[in-house]
Amino acid sequence: MHSAALGELLTARALWILKQNAATPAISAATNALVEGYDSESLRELAAASPVINVFQLGTLIVDALSSLGIAAGTMTREDAQLAATHYYASQVLAGNLRIRELTRWVHRTIGHEGHPVAQELVNLDDAYDAYDDGWGEEPNAMQVITRFVDAACPELKRWTRTGTANQ
Repeated sequence: MHSAALGELLTARALWILKQNAATPAISAATNALVEGYDSESLRELAAASPVINVFQLGTLIVDALSSLGIAAGTMTREDAQLAATHYYASQVLAGNLRIRELTRWVHRTIGHEGHPVAQELVNLDDAYDAYDDGWGEEPNAMQVITRFVDAACPELKRWTRTGTANQ
């Protein structure tokens, strides 16, 4: 099973794990899943939630909504979340919806040099931009780095879109 709403719900779970603002993306994803024809009590409850919902209730609702779709996202680790959220933001850059520097600063601040190995080239890209901004080198080829990241992340993320297999 793969749909845009499923990807959005997984991103919301990742953002929640990373202690980022996940309420609005989760509510939007649940609403989109309902529009796409998925239906469950937990999806309806999440879609109807307030953006100021208690963070712990939100986490439970996201996991329940994903479980209702056959996705065992309760096993998502912090490292999995780093990869999923970074993939989402990198895809937004490629679509023209987010500035490159917003992505690189977020990755550096949220993941850092000790985070997910697949995201390290993006962390280093932020360092390269800092050097460039300070007059120490050439402008980095960011789109090439971002495209490589998205290509490298996709196989790892596919396990979350196969129903019932996320914990394998």
